[in-house]
Amino acid sequence: MAANIKGKNRKRKKKSNVPLIVTSAVFLALVAGIGVAYLVGRSHYQGKFLPNTYINNKNVSGMSLEEVEKQFLHSDDSGSFVVHKHDGTDVTVPLADVDYKYDTKEQLEALFKKQDANAWFTGYLGSADYTFSDTSSYDKEKLKALLAAADWGSAKNQNAKIELGKDGYTVTEAVQGDEMDYSKLESYLMTQFAVGNFEVSAADSGCYIAPEITAADLEEQCEKLNSIWNMSITYDFDYTTEKLTGEKLQSLITVDEDNNITADRDACMKYVEGLSKKYDTYGKDRKFKATIQGDITVEHSEDAVYGWWIYQDATCDELVEMLEKGESVEGVKPVYYNKWGFEYTGVPEARSAKDDIGDTYMEVDLTNQQFWYYKKGELQYECYIVSGQTTSIARTTLEGVYKLWDKQLNYRMKATNADGDSWDTTCNYWNNVSLCGIGMHDSAWRYVFGGNIYQWNGSHGCINMPVDAAKYIYDNVPLGTPVVMYYN
Repeated sequence: MAANIKGKNRKRKKKSNVPLIVTSAVFLALVAGIGVAYLVGRSHYQGKFLPNTYINNKNVSGMSLEEVEKQFLHSDDSGSFVVHKHDGTDVTVPLADVDYKYDTKEQLEALFKKQDANAWFTGYLGSADYTFSDTSSYDKEKLKALLAAADWGSAKNQNAKIELGKDGYTVTEAVQGDEMDYSKLESYLMTQFAVGNFEVSAADSGCYIAPEITAADLEEQCEKLNSIWNMSITYDFDYTTEKLTGEKLQSLITVDEDNNITADRDACMKYVEGLSKKYDTYGKDRKFKATIQGDITVEHSEDAVYGWWIYQDATCDELVEMLEKGESVEGVKPVYYNKWGFEYTGVPEARSAKDDIGDTYMEVDLTNQQFWYYKKGELQYECYIVSGQTTSIARTTLEGVYKLWDKQLNYRMKATNADGDSWDTTCNYWNNVSLCGIGMHDSAWRYVFGGNIYQWNGSHGCINMPVDAAKYIYDNVPLGTPVVMYYN
């Protein structure tokens, strides 16, 4: 009982205010801290983009407008519009000259105005994502004028061509000049400029006008020409040859646009005429070493038919045919005139650059009325003769180089000359040396030969001989042997 009474009489203690004061102080300090942080944040983001701000996926948090503008500057803002020409040079148009600019600054300024520095803290509550597409502007007319005034070059196109070198023909590639369709170029450049492509190639516009003839166009023709270049035609003149090849041969043909080879007949004829001038011996005077007189000149006459005489038309026809066939040919003989089976040629073995008689021949001295036959330079036979009577040109034996080209036995000699003289007789051995009926034959009716008989009792142009002499010729002298007749 006593204990309870004591407890009731104890005084109640007063409650303390300290916790409340502490709590209030903390609250006030927190409020003050928040306020200070707000003010600091607002001050920090004043004139800057708020935290967690993105423009076109680029973080611009805490950046000033000027700093952000630098982030979005175009590299071409102070550059040029560059057009690469086909020759490696450029046409350059400064962008400033066409008043070129972007609206980037204006758009960024618009986005910046959406920022509220007073609500800077909201940036930490979530990100702000902005996008924009800047556009450019420029003076199109100025650009057109500057492009039109630019130097696009004046070089002319050069077609591919076939050129001849020491080893044959080659194709030189065409050269692209500055020839162009300017309207195509302008349209292309204006389009590229509009989309901000400031480095372009003029060739991409398709403006350049290509050369009319390219290397590919000439390859087949070049190959054809080289096949002719490597071809050869070799003419055989017994002691030497003439070879047609390379450039000389090419000068005789043409190749058309379809690569067909056509021989130039006029050029071929000119070439054949040159061969005739160089190698024909028919119709020419000749140097000769006579048995009695020594060195003499034997003049040509129409009756004398020894020597080579190219039939130019026929030879040209054969050359044209060989050229158009396009195959090499060796050992080609020119076509020589042929009349009644008589070919206008001589002895191939006797032919040289200075002579075509050689050392095997028959010699008739019409002045001294003597005959000799030499074989390989050695005298084989000699005798006296009677030649044509000199009282009439129709009967006179003309000097010149003849050819033994026909032999007959028991030959009937029947003819009438220009004087009206006629004869009809037969000889045993007829050795024909001309196309006009001059022969070397036996004259059994004569008993005397030589001297000056021919001047008043000569033949009608033939060489009258003793029977044994005419027989010797018939038996021993080969056809084709030259017969040299002369006066002194």
